[in-house]
Amino acid sequence: MIVRFGPFEANLSTQELQKFGTRLRVANQSFQILALLLERPGQLVTRAELRQKLWPSDTFVEYDQGLNAAVNRLRDALGDSAEKPRYIETLPRRGYRFLATTEVVSEDLDETTTPAKGSSSSQPIAMPVATEKLSATNGSFPAERSTGTVFGPINQRTSRIAGTLISIICILSLTAVLVWVRRRPHEPNFSSVRVVPLTSLPGQEVAPTFSPDGSQVAFAWSSNLAKGFDLYVKAVGSERILKLTDHPSKWISPAWSPDGTQIAFSRWSQDASGIFVIPALGGPERKLADATFWYEPFMQISWSPDSKGLAFWSLAEGGSHILLLPIDTLRPRMLSPELHCWDTASPSLSPDGKNLAFVCTSSIAVYSIYELSLSGGSLQLLASIMGYSQGLAWSVDGTRIIFSNDSGDGGALWQVSMDSRLTKLPFGEQASNPAIAGKGNRLAYVRGSKTVDIWRVDLGSKRPENSATKLIFSTRVQRVPQYSPDGIKIIFESDRSGTHEVWLADADGNNLVQLTSFNGPQTGGPSWCSDGHRIAFDSRASGSSGIYVEDINERLPRQVKTDSPNLALPTWSEDCQWLFASDGHDNLYRLSSQGGPSTRISDKGSWFSVVKDGNVFFNARETNHVALWSQPVGGGKEERLKGMPNLDAAASWTATARGVYYTSSSSTSTTINFYDFASRRAKRLFSLPQPPTPGGGLSVSPDGRWLLYTQTDDAQSDIMLAEGFR
Repeated sequence: MIVRFGPFEANLSTQELQKFGTRLRVANQSFQILALLLERPGQLVTRAELRQKLWPSDTFVEYDQGLNAAVNRLRDALGDSAEKPRYIETLPRRGYRFLATTEVVSEDLDETTTPAKGSSSSQPIAMPVATEKLSATNGSFPAERSTGTVFGPINQRTSRIAGTLISIICILSLTAVLVWVRRRPHEPNFSSVRVVPLTSLPGQEVAPTFSPDGSQVAFAWSSNLAKGFDLYVKAVGSERILKLTDHPSKWISPAWSPDGTQIAFSRWSQDASGIFVIPALGGPERKLADATFWYEPFMQISWSPDSKGLAFWSLAEGGSHILLLPIDTLRPRMLSPELHCWDTASPSLSPDGKNLAFVCTSSIAVYSIYELSLSGGSLQLLASIMGYSQGLAWSVDGTRIIFSNDSGDGGALWQVSMDSRLTKLPFGEQASNPAIAGKGNRLAYVRGSKTVDIWRVDLGSKRPENSATKLIFSTRVQRVPQYSPDGIKIIFESDRSGTHEVWLADADGNNLVQLTSFNGPQTGGPSWCSDGHRIAFDSRASGSSGIYVEDINERLPRQVKTDSPNLALPTWSEDCQWLFASDGHDNLYRLSSQGGPSTRISDKGSWFSVVKDGNVFFNARETNHVALWSQPVGGGKEERLKGMPNLDAAASWTATARGVYYTSSSSTSTTINFYDFASRRAKRLFSLPQPPTPGGGLSVSPDGRWLLYTQTDDAQSDIMLAEGFR
């Protein structure tokens, strides 16, 4: 059956979708969803029905996330959106409904005519015959199908011939199916996988990479007593480790060259960030290229199979890009796929070097995995995911990509096939940084845990640093605290319930209350309205990032409908009439708190803002630093704050009526500073005992007495080895 809607035609029998006669590439699961919706247009198709259709009961998969990803891929193919649906409407927590008018297109065949009884004449019979036209591109495009008609006299001999032909066709079809099954990529069996610790050192061991023969692993290690990461090598089955570098850094991500002679690594440090290479047995390191980083999991690098080039990620030309670096010329070339990404990052070259897998972020905690052909430039969307990307790697045979996703539960390992089949692995709890050995059937990953707490200092004391006290804490993560307008309450984001939600506490840190219960994958970024009882926050409950408003007394969240997709980190205007929020592409928007059209107020790379005294203050991401700008709430000229130093990070500041509190870091300390609006001068206030957590946020009480910040109080991780992984 063929169903037509808008410019599309869907053949439910052959699972083909065409737009204006041009065939579109649609993953199998996404087409199954479309078929079920088209069979019941205008009716609710529940999420439970779709799960039952897509996955057998014994399949290891995170159903909700897999279903969301399949629906997102279908919307991408149709050019549809969840915010303004033309074809597929989301009924939150229930399912989906097909909106467009459909038309069933009949395929009429010529009627078979039976001769009259006793007649000696024969009548022709029409018989459909399928023919296939294969493309001449090694099967990279699906086959085109057409139908024709064969005419012949009907008699006993013809019937016997027809029966014989049908039998031959059945045999040939069965043979073709058996050949196809044999040629299908081997479905991995994880029942024989055995997971054991590879390292058990104190502190954090991260970013593993295998030697070509799979017998050794290079990794970065920061002990409890060290001030940063250095590069080490360890043989599988041995406790002896070899230290390769002596330059403690914020992060190091290595990659072992396929010829086994050297290890390339990306380093993030105060004084020497970039791409380096060092002999695998130890020796002097050499810098290959400058690079600027802001997020550790994106820092993975990848060698070409001939060891003659590298792919790496860096901030460059005002954006976040993947660059290809030939080792002989050391002249990097920027890749610019036709995508509108906030970050294009985490490059991983396929085992044959012909394709590149990478991550494209479209908003906070929303990203996609793509495959790019380096020869032809063709681009394929493999999966759309909600959560935080934590690294990816190709399987040895090049048929799958293993990746880690943190949706608020600490991280898990997934795999996606080249036809977009998404499966959660039955091992890999709290996993990140997957790496696969070229030989030996081994996979390594990092299993870790982190405790981030909210701390408070007394700004009125003579030595504020001595007043630092842990205020709101748990064994999980607490971040982005904000005082209420009267200073009595604090809202913050935490995953203490298992997923990131918005929480409320008294100003002394007691009487905690959970305000949201979306149950994943990511809800947070809360902000107070000046009335003291409404909050705004972002959540991905609808399948993409959106802004919600909730009365803390009623606890019934309402999504703010607008025409800008993927908005996050909302901030209220002082009269609560407006909200300011950033999309996933570094643009800042203003919209009514009741919903409706939005207006872009800046395109300077902003994703964090604070409103005070009729002005909206916002960060502007530049090539190597973050600057602070302002603009009147109602619109007008935007200008950089004169005399305001550059910032460490986009969320390392907060504005008050008098000025801006912000952090600055050096190799030896982190300080709290204050920029005065009146004098346009900045001064150092005090040093913190421990550096704050990046992106954790700052907040100052309305009376100016207290300052809240976040601090990582414990971080432990080991490298795990999955033996027997295929």
